[in-house]
Amino acid sequence: MIIFCFLLLIFMSFIVFGIFYKKTNKKNYELDNNINEWSFQRYADFYGNMVLKDSFFYDKMNKIYDLIINEKEDDINFIAKEAGCTYEECILKIKYLKNKRQIGDMYIDKINGVIKKCSPEDQALLDKYTHFLYVDKFQIFDIARMLPQTSSKNINEVMQQVFEDLKYLDDKGLINGIILNEVDQTILYYSVEKHKKEKDFVTINCKNCGALNDVNRGSKVRCRYCNTIVAAPLNDDALK
Repeated sequence: MIIFCFLLLIFMSFIVFGIFYKKTNKKNYELDNNINEWSFQRYADFYGNMVLKDSFFYDKMNKIYDLIINEKEDDINFIAKEAGCTYEECILKIKYLKNKRQIGDMYIDKINGVIKKCSPEDQALLDKYTHFLYVDKFQIFDIARMLPQTSSKNINEVMQQVFEDLKYLDDKGLINGIILNEVDQTILYYSVEKHKKEKDFVTINCKNCGALNDVNRGSKVRCRYCNTIVAAPLNDDALK
């Protein structure tokens, strides 16, 4: 009996040690250094969301990332609460992380309020268009004519199928950094629009409220949020 108890004690010790070892040696991934508040504000602005400066921005982003990637948490309400965000703010930050390639091909299920891995079928559809969208930055016509099944006779049908596929992926949040115009079936790319603005405009944080404003170089505007005058220099050196 004593020997049995001794062996049981050793066995339980190994179990406890194994659990402790697993927890302390779990690999924790960290947020990439290219995540910053200014680019988040630009990203939010692209989707029509005005976001003010937030002194807790990096704390929130790190917490959201840690919960999704390291803790495998999928409940958006719980993630928002733990990160100190509103529900909609949390969704926008998750989309930004996705745009920065931080959380892989997961999507936001708004109906159930969770983050999900995409299915093999959705992944195959996403893979079909990824290069066209993120490398080539093609419009729908250009994508359609590059597909092997396209001919001069069926180009319109293929274009419609491409649009429906992209709308499906966009509605599920599996593609990011684009706005799909359903009226004229065109694609607005965040990265393209950002570079267009950089040629003629300077994006300035309002000194009063922190909101982003696009201002012509050497010009002044009133902040669209608090009405304070925001000025832009003539050259980029003055911004440094």
